[in-house]
Amino acid sequence: MKHRLVAIEDDGAIVTLRADGLLRPGKRETALRYTTRTGALLRLDGVVRGAFDPKHDTIALSLPPASELTLEVERSSLPTTGLPSGDGPVWRSMLAGMRETPAGVIETTVAPARPSGGPERGELALTGHSHLDVAWLWTYAAAARKAERTLATAVRQLEGDDTFVFTQSQPQLFAFVAERDPAFFERVRTLARAGRLDTSGAALWVEPDCTIPSGESLLRQLSYGIRYVEREFGRSPAVAWLPDSFGFANTLPTLLRHAGITFFGTTKLGWNDTTPFPYARFRWAGPDGSSVVAAQIASIEGSFEPSRIVRAKARGDLLLIGHGDGGGGTPDDALARAPGFGRWTTLGAWFSQIALEHSLPVVSDELYLQEHRGVTTTHHDVKARNAALERGLAAAELSLAWARALHASPYFLDEARRQLAHAWEIVLRAQFHDVLPGTSIAEVYVDVHREYDDAEALVAIVEGNARSVLPVAGFAAEGPEPVVPRRVRGGAVFENERLIARVRRDGTLAELRTRAGRNLVRRAHRLALYVDRPARWDAWNVDRGYHRRPLRVRATGWELSHDALEVRYAFGTSLAVARFTLDANEPFLRVEWAVDWRERHALLRIENELAFVARRARFGSPHGAVDRAPDPRTPAQRAKYEACGQRFARLDGTSSGVAQLALDTYGWSVERGRRGSEFGHSLLRGPTWPDPAADRGTHALSFAYLPFEQLGMGELEAAWTRFAGRTGVAMFTSDDPALLVVATKLADESSAIIVRLRECDGLARDAVIRCGVRARSVACVDALERPTGGAATLEDGAIHARFLPFEVRSFSIEVA
Repeated sequence: MKHRLVAIEDDGAIVTLRADGLLRPGKRETALRYTTRTGALLRLDGVVRGAFDPKHDTIALSLPPASELTLEVERSSLPTTGLPSGDGPVWRSMLAGMRETPAGVIETTVAPARPSGGPERGELALTGHSHLDVAWLWTYAAAARKAERTLATAVRQLEGDDTFVFTQSQPQLFAFVAERDPAFFERVRTLARAGRLDTSGAALWVEPDCTIPSGESLLRQLSYGIRYVEREFGRSPAVAWLPDSFGFANTLPTLLRHAGITFFGTTKLGWNDTTPFPYARFRWAGPDGSSVVAAQIASIEGSFEPSRIVRAKARGDLLLIGHGDGGGGTPDDALARAPGFGRWTTLGAWFSQIALEHSLPVVSDELYLQEHRGVTTTHHDVKARNAALERGLAAAELSLAWARALHASPYFLDEARRQLAHAWEIVLRAQFHDVLPGTSIAEVYVDVHREYDDAEALVAIVEGNARSVLPVAGFAAEGPEPVVPRRVRGGAVFENERLIARVRRDGTLAELRTRAGRNLVRRAHRLALYVDRPARWDAWNVDRGYHRRPLRVRATGWELSHDALEVRYAFGTSLAVARFTLDANEPFLRVEWAVDWRERHALLRIENELAFVARRARFGSPHGAVDRAPDPRTPAQRAKYEACGQRFARLDGTSSGVAQLALDTYGWSVERGRRGSEFGHSLLRGPTWPDPAADRGTHALSFAYLPFEQLGMGELEAAWTRFAGRTGVAMFTSDDPALLVVATKLADESSAIIVRLRECDGLARDAVIRCGVRARSVACVDALERPTGGAATLEDGAIHARFLPFEVRSFSIEVA
């Protein structure tokens, strides 16, 4: 029987349809059939009863008496799966078909009897799954509606089949649904608390990029995600489930273990374009030796296709049953077929079985993705604001900790803590792996920048209010002491007690050395432009061999002032100015760029040729550093021709070296040149899909060159902190330069102050950490500020604790 649907509301995004007349209950279940390309949420008498989409066009249910049926039909949406890898006919066809005129009828028939699944005969471990991007080719708001429809399908299936298990990561998606529909969220909560709707993989607030965010951001992804699941569902996540993120920093195991997470899973390493990732299951160790049980699962979506079954059996994989990128869920027929293939289980239970294996291979390196190498550079505007907010949040948290130590009112502290938590949620949401990397549609970035404005305002309020209760004396920032550059033939020389640098009129560095050392560069800081047209995944990829297609860059003028050298450039239709300065008290030469970028499908880089052969190359990673081959020779090493590094690149020769500091740019390369080592740094790109205007506009870029002879990693980190302009007076200090304070903050749920430090130089040491406040007690805690094992004592106002090599430790201090 066909029932006419009448539109009763249209808000532009959703049109609500109501069945004309009441549906009559029958003795058996009724099958409702509705065809939609975009998605429709089904309600009976106001209660969510499921969702229609291209994979779920029929819903069988028992109709209550006097049923009023409504459908909330998405006006415009891409398919939930099968999305393209670039611009072209498929993409344009999808765009043309996005907008839907909702069908005017819904069909009802008597539902056939539910098939019995029969006894479990299969040997595979199964879980229902549906990958859902928090934003990508759709906005946050569209993702929230997708999340409700996906969970509506899962809840319908879970309530109809007691054996089914559906796993859902990303607490942000649950928060979206809780805000949209509190009544429906209560049903979600009930199933999650029972363990049927599996949240064991919801350890991070979103599935973030795992190379660009700071170490502190990744720890907050964990603390915000874990706390949400524990608070709302009474469960503790155990798995960092990151099926689609674009590579994983070498320090991630350290950070996961500091948050109490013992398992890690992905599917993305199957995308490698050069060397297949060798292991299905392994133990992944961080630089400090802590490790997680890890799995690279072969397939992120599908049903019981023969090829998937064969592969899962051969590898011992967990079989993920469902469709995604845009949500959707598990096909209904899979529930009936499942017993013939295996048993439904949770992510956490499956990983717990892996942990019993005694011969897992160990990987002690970054999990570099040999694909999507351009995401470290695309949409610099978003990366710059993310980095600025990370620094601003750190400064505001330090000021708030000082306010607590100086006995600010509890009301003020609670309100400031709430404001910073809201700012952090904005930052964490935008670190999703298709947002911060720059691979979303333009509409997403309109939302992101608007929310960044809100976050910056919140941080400024907290910082200003906190500083208003602090004494002015002792908190004033140290002013710069600029060095006057000296004009020489062909350029200018900058010189202080730490270094000498000679800059040519074209902006290249002809000389860079410490006062007592030799020249370390042949030609550094050369601006270069290349054609950048990847074969696919435009915003994601930088293809091998781009350097074989250079474009012209001209230095059009230079000007020497009393404290700076400015060099002007032109390339294509773009203009740029580089400003070189040196402070009397700094060990590095600063270079500040202003770029008016108008290029499309071009890659702007800084190239550096060194006067020595590097024996070691290190790059900053989240709360640490990663080694890469300075002379790449193996296929896997050569595949890292563009790789992520945050804060710095450091190349060491036999007795000296050079570091380039960077504020908010992340793409690096290193190789052996004809006369010495060479390394480069990517600044801007110009892809046109999925955002046609990505990167176009004005950009401010900041770098510095630091020559050194003997320099510990802790000393390098301290130099970067100075370069980045961190403000505020340290509350905790150590005379040991290898110990770096990475966070000082008010505890999330008490009046204590939290300090987090890491060991930078790779040697175990006994630490003495002086407290700038009157400390009454100290306790060892983890990233969620829970008590942990480990010793720390308070003696003569200082914390005494032992650090293992590269260890991250947190302490909770009660102050008088």
